[in-house]
Amino acid sequence: MSEVKFGVSVSEYYDLKEAIRTAKGIEELGFDSLWMTENVRSEASALEPLIALGIMASHTTRIAFGPAVVLLPLRNPVGLAHAAVTLDRLSGGRFFLGIGAGGDAPDGFDAYGVPMRERGRRCDEALEVMKRLWTETSTTFNGKYFSFTDYGLGARPVQKPHPPIWLGGARSEAVLRRVARYADAFYPTRLTPPELAGQYDRIEGYAREYGRDMTSFVKSVYLRFSVGSTVEEARERACRALMQRYRIQADHPLITVLKPRENCIVGTSKDCVETIEKYIEVGATHIVLDPACAGEQILPQFETFAREIMPRFR
Repeated sequence: MSEVKFGVSVSEYYDLKEAIRTAKGIEELGFDSLWMTENVRSEASALEPLIALGIMASHTTRIAFGPAVVLLPLRNPVGLAHAAVTLDRLSGGRFFLGIGAGGDAPDGFDAYGVPMRERGRRCDEALEVMKRLWTETSTTFNGKYFSFTDYGLGARPVQKPHPPIWLGGARSEAVLRRVARYADAFYPTRLTPPELAGQYDRIEGYAREYGRDMTSFVKSVYLRFSVGSTVEEARERACRALMQRYRIQADHPLITVLKPRENCIVGTSKDCVETIEKYIEVGATHIVLDPACAGEQILPQFETFAREIMPRFR
């Protein structure tokens, strides 16, 4: 079994000391990547991910980092391309750009003034803009949503040809085509191993249509994580945390789809190892863990992971 990489995604509200302590702690435990979610729902407690990650990354030296994920239709691609180059350069080439088209937060889209029905087309056009800005000295672009003449980013990315693009989403064929055409990694969530295998296969089929070489393509997956002395304890902790994080009730789909041993890494350490093995068997090479717990429990949860689970894969 080849070595798999592990990442950690954080989304709870932190003050400065907590943010720095968490970033340094995750790196010291041996994790490979650190991520932060973007939540644009009204009154969401999540921090703006690029700003927060920039601060957290400045207190680390090795770990890769990125947003999980930026809702690209809500961003100006010129500004986002510049921000990505900035984080890439100042971190010495450790930045990943996680991107999604969104679609489950209409209040956020309304507040940003972007029609949800345009999110896919805006996402595709923005990806074109950013890739050209990262690789061209001067760019002229005439699209439906973005147009400019002879514009260039003065700063060039450390990573070539540009910071890796991790594209989120799961079940839409439009998303899978977008991944095959533009992305360096697929970053889906809440899929069972058989579902994930099917998505990987479809992406590879679309990539052949586009004539893309997928040799270095990263097959990742983003999964809820909670470890406990029993499955029941771990699941109860996860449900409680998700209900508080998203201000939802126990019958909400985010809770009802939480199925230990199926589409999340929830249970005892032994359960978690067995679940991870199933994802590796279908091709996953980078597993990102979303801690479904209260903020003060994040480091203890990942200390358990680093002590009892990670060594089985290293």
